[in-house]
Amino acid sequence: MMRVTLLIVLTALSASFTYARTADALLKELRAKMTRAKSYTAQLKIKVDVPFMRVPDMTATLKHTAPDKTTIDAPGFAMLPKDGVDLGALKLLSKDFTAIDMGVENSMRKIKVLPSDESSDIVVATIWVDTTAMVARKVISTTKKAGTVTIELSYDNAKARSYALPSFTKISMEMDALKIPKSISGDFDGNSRKPAAKPGPVKATVQVWYESYVIK
Repeated sequence: MMRVTLLIVLTALSASFTYARTADALLKELRAKMTRAKSYTAQLKIKVDVPFMRVPDMTATLKHTAPDKTTIDAPGFAMLPKDGVDLGALKLLSKDFTAIDMGVENSMRKIKVLPSDESSDIVVATIWVDTTAMVARKVISTTKKAGTVTIELSYDNAKARSYALPSFTKISMEMDALKIPKSISGDFDGNSRKPAAKPGPVKATVQVWYESYVIK
């Protein structure tokens, strides 16, 4: 009985300590973890689902150099995930910001982020932080160019997770069915386009698997 009581007390104390950290301090701790790597590369496997296009699965190479230079090499395809990478937590937190604590949701700290730079493409974002693993599990950004973009992240690679680098991301956004953004225009054959979609916004998703990390 005493062991159970002690476990409950320790759990409560741990939760209290986690919540005692301010939203600003928590995000700066996350940023510090994400910027530990001076550079890294990863091989990407990408699956794009756009209702009005048939987009072949593809591979690409991701290269990142500190502090915030990220490039994705995907020959013949100016791809949507490039925007998703730029909208991730690292770029969001690399500049000055104001953090607003939104409490706890699904055992994660929910924090609203307002970039201080008025020229930033991101108007406002919300980050769900897993304070146990100290990683961002979800980021929803409202942008000037791409509307609302949602990024969900998984961290199955232990070494990459120690740098807050994901093993999988799912990027979701809405776009006009009759307007194909340059960010997803590529070299497709004549059968790439699906039957014409109805006017109005449609949901596009991109799934990205990260493999063969080289972290320095």
